[in-house]
Amino acid sequence: MTFSEQIAPQAVGIDERAEGTGFRIPVFFFQGEHDALTPPLPVKRYYDDVTAPAKDFALIAGCSHFASFRNPDRFLELMLSKVLPVLADDTVPQRTVAL
Repeated sequence: MTFSEQIAPQAVGIDERAEGTGFRIPVFFFQGEHDALTPPLPVKRYYDDVTAPAKDFALIAGCSHFASFRNPDRFLELMLSKVLPVLADDTVPQRTVAL
């Protein structure tokens, strides 16, 4: 939370649409259905405008912000059922990032 509080003033000024809606890699939006910081409706509208080789949007029921931490079992289920098949599909363009 301390980190989030530090970046919040800059984050609220970001215009995602100005950054673009076209992606050359898969894009996934998984978030809490009751998220007040990134409300689902604007996120869904942005998602609808996104073009990508693969994309998915899912709400995690009963959660707010940090849904992946509040309901890790559901988040893992989404990762395994939505993301893993895309990663395993060698016809979907992907980008490898070296750490």
